Amino acid sequence: MKARAIVHQAVGIVGVEEFDLREPGDDEVVVEAHDTCVSPGTELRCLAGRQPDAVPFPYVPGYAMTGVVIRSGPNASLAPGTRVYLNGTHDAGRLGLMWGGHASHAVAPAAACIPVPDGLSLLDASLAHLAAIAYHGVRIAMADEGDTVAVIGLGALGQLCARLYASLGCRVVAGDLSERRVGRARNAGIEAVPCGSGIASALMPLLPAGADVVVDVTGNRAVVAESIALARDVPWNDDSPRRARYIIQGSYPNDVPIPYQAAFLKELTFRVPRDCTFGDRVAVLNMMAAGELQASDCIASVRIPETAQETYDELSKPDGELLTAAFEWRR
Repeated sequence: MKARAIVHQAVGIVGVEEFDLREPGDDEVVVEAHDTCVSPGTELRCLAGRQPDAVPFPYVPGYAMTGVVIRSGPNASLAPGTRVYLNGTHDAGRLGLMWGGHASHAVAPAAACIPVPDGLSLLDASLAHLAAIAYHGVRIAMADEGDTVAVIGLGALGQLCARLYASLGCRVVAGDLSERRVGRARNAGIEAVPCGSGIASALMPLLPAGADVVVDVTGNRAVVAESIALARDVPWNDDSPRRARYIIQGSYPNDVPIPYQAAFLKELTFRVPRDCTFGDRVAVLNMMAAGELQASDCIASVRIPETAQETYDELSKPDGELLTAAFEWRR
């Protein structure tokens, strides 16, 4: 059958192309996409040609799709009509996959699909991968109820991080250069301030004892030196093994330098979450369905695939309206 996909055709160039989608194998399903969500940091880095180990252009980007099973292989565990979340198609014919999420149809193993809980819209469910990346970082940070957490950067991923730490019972203080993004976090109940005067000068007055966890979601390696100052100091006579943690949660194309002396004096632990697991995606879908994670406002716009070039251009603006966007495939 013929399917359509958003395609990164060359550096900075995006289009929509057709490809041949094969029939499902023995344990596979064909999913008709409803919504696919952009992961801005990763997809913009891919489009700029700066993604490590990228496949050659042209390829189908994205890793967040929701839809409905329309065909099942003989031994597939999901029946037609099942609403599912998946990362994307495992086959796009002549096109490469990076990772195959932005397509009108997907063929994939049934085991790679997660049934979407009742009551959760397919649009909201398309945020599952971004939310799961944030959730995985929260788990890696080993934050406890009562911890103080500083979140630096309030794009889509930073918004989700702040809300997930707050759901654990942590006190969350967040900052961003964009007053618009700060306002969105405040609307979600997060204590947030603009950082136009600098990260330390904006946040340190709110953190007199320092933060137990500093979450860097900026993707800008230049902020590390200033953000370290937010971490809790360690008295020289403190025998407790518990120390502040610095979570490098953003999406970085290159090395991240660590100022040794500043980290040394705080005995900081650096932790680097590497995406998320299947179980993380299941967990956040259930949290969203139960109303434990407010996420839908992170999708600022729902668009048709033919606006992909314009959408990526908007997402590349640091102070733009969009945190992220979704593409709607069914018309």
